[in-house]
Amino acid sequence: MKTPQNTQTYVSTSQAAKMLGLSVGTVQRMVQHGVFKAFVTHGGHRRILSTSLQDYCAQQGLSPASPLPANDEGRICILHDSAHPAPPLDTLVQWPQITVMTHPLDLMDLDAEVSALFIDARIPWLHTAPLHLDSARLHNTHLVVYNSTHLPADSPLTHSAQLSLFEGDISTDLVYGYLLCTRHAHEDPAAHH
Repeated sequence: MKTPQNTQTYVSTSQAAKMLGLSVGTVQRMVQHGVFKAFVTHGGHRRILSTSLQDYCAQQGLSPASPLPANDEGRICILHDSAHPAPPLDTLVQWPQITVMTHPLDLMDLDAEVSALFIDARIPWLHTAPLHLDSARLHNTHLVVYNSTHLPADSPLTHSAQLSLFEGDISTDLVYGYLLCTRHAHEDPAAHH
């Protein structure tokens, strides 16, 4: 009697990240949040079921062989305090132009220019440790500090020329509102006359 062969194929998180145009960290978080069906090898590496990746691409209207469509406004990153889970992050992590991070070293892994960095002011190390904001990819980045009532007056963030403060917590409305504003700002003003 023949044993059935496993015809399922799997891709690594780095392969999926390249296909989708996302960072490896974002794909790993998507696996953790159940967006992709995957398993962990004995060596601790995630393997994503290729049909799960294809299903995601179909839901997003993407070709599984091509990366996500380019976003004229660039990538948006959210640096959130891991001690304060926020349900909106479960949704935001699935948006193609969003990268959600909980550690400043994640900023070093970015492979695209960042147009906006949303920062949770409750992050304890934020106001004393360097944020890697001197990176060339973050040179023209707009900083949006949410939970801004927790921002100390002497925080190095307050010296940024492109700083916006928001008293509330991260939300899909906050990020979507930012996206709408940037799209509106990039539109041709003559088109409205």
